[in-house]
Amino acid sequence: MSMKGMYISEFNQASWDSFFELFEELGQKLDPAWVERARLQGIPEDISRVLLCEMGEYTFKWIVKDIPALGDQSPATYLETKEGAQALRAAIMRMPR
Repeated sequence: MSMKGMYISEFNQASWDSFFELFEELGQKLDPAWVERARLQGIPEDISRVLLCEMGEYTFKWIVKDIPALGDQSPATYLETKEGAQALRAAIMRMPR
């Protein structure tokens, strides 16, 4: 099974929703220019909020890098499909904090 397939199989919407809520307050303090840049790059709002809260502006470099934990694919590649975006959400929840 591919890394993407593994993440797709473990994605749980309720878990993501609970995780995403943790970033509600921090998300309100994000630089609006970053939020708009993420929107223009096609990063879903929920994913961009989490990444921008955790990585700041580095999000824009990370999103196009090939990531070993993503099977040496970029997060942007995952965002090309709905299932890929769900897989990325699952992978984000696994990231060390």
